[in-house]
Amino acid sequence: MAGKMDLRGAKDSDGNTALHWAASRGCLESCRFLVEECGLDVNAVSKLGMTPMSYAAHEGKTQVIRYLLDRGVDPAIPDERGTTPLHNAALQGHCEVVKLLLSQGVPVDPIDHRGAPLQLAVSKDHAEVLKVLLEHSADPNKVANKVYSPVLAACYWQSLKCIKLLIEAGADVNAHCYPGPTPLMKAVNDGLTDFVKLLLDAGADPNIPTLELGVIPLEVAAAHGRRDLVEVLFPRTKPIPSLPDWSVDGIIRTVNSRCINPLQACTYFLLLHSRLYSSSLMHDRFDEVSMEERIAQWKSRGKEAFAKEDYFNAMYYYNLVTEIDPYDATIFANHSLCWLRLKNGDKALEEARKCKMMRPHWSKAWYREGAALSFMKDHKGAADAFRRRCSSTLRMKILRKR
Repeated sequence: MAGKMDLRGAKDSDGNTALHWAASRGCLESCRFLVEECGLDVNAVSKLGMTPMSYAAHEGKTQVIRYLLDRGVDPAIPDERGTTPLHNAALQGHCEVVKLLLSQGVPVDPIDHRGAPLQLAVSKDHAEVLKVLLEHSADPNKVANKVYSPVLAACYWQSLKCIKLLIEAGADVNAHCYPGPTPLMKAVNDGLTDFVKLLLDAGADPNIPTLELGVIPLEVAAAHGRRDLVEVLFPRTKPIPSLPDWSVDGIIRTVNSRCINPLQACTYFLLLHSRLYSSSLMHDRFDEVSMEERIAQWKSRGKEAFAKEDYFNAMYYYNLVTEIDPYDATIFANHSLCWLRLKNGDKALEEARKCKMMRPHWSKAWYREGAALSFMKDHKGAADAFRRRCSSTLRMKILRKR
């Protein structure tokens, strides 16, 4: 009879053991065999620092997790980017797994490249997971990536249930970090009426200007033509001396009479109020820097943030560019890549297709779409996109030779 095969050193190209694979698929009996009969390490790490527990938590395999815990697994081992099993469970909305991990005393607020588990739960609108995390003393004001407080994240992801839970937990509705906007500014900019009302009722200050543009929520609402939001904000906003007619109609009329479009309206107000905001809130005077120079600065800062894997911050700067130049396809390509690095395939695909609509013959646009589809396991769609990318590249080479 042949001798028993030693599986302890057997790993795939990514450094995963057989136990990693069994745990990810929820194969409890296989896990038992591999641990008890073959002696595989329950805390074995892959090349990226992933443990069997990491995979089981990501896939919501509760029985396997219980077994691994019984065998002495460390449920809080982070991978090379700081991601813990709790991050994975929170991101995927596995509420029972989150409860199980927290019952083992794992840290509730570990930070990886995307933030704390709380932010990940908010990003997917997993209100029940968020509730459990808050009940276990997760910090409702934990700031991730220097920009996104949990409340701001809820506005960004348009999760009304989550923002209500955060406010009930005592979250600071005015918390923001340079260069990010306040939650109220984000809600106004995106036209989220319910969020605006909720934030104001919770004590949000409508008089805080953006650090980069120097405008307040009321100005943005008026510039966007949102009379309903202007009416909501007006009673709580301090009068701006440079606006001659301090009334709902007067503010809207002033904005739209002096500018061609809403985005120029924001620029007009910034120029008008630069003396008020530049000394304390801005690093340089906007009216002394051309629009082209400002866009170049934002792109440069976005590139720097991306290089530091600070993807939310990078997208913030790219968004500033689109407010001035909404037809820059390269920005949407960059957005797509940021979302892909954050493992959000839907958003990555959405931004890639915006890019493709603007520049249908640009090879990078097709490449971004292919990368997003590949991440989402749509291999047929990805192959088609990559094929079109190659065709676009070949076409450009031919045109250059003519």
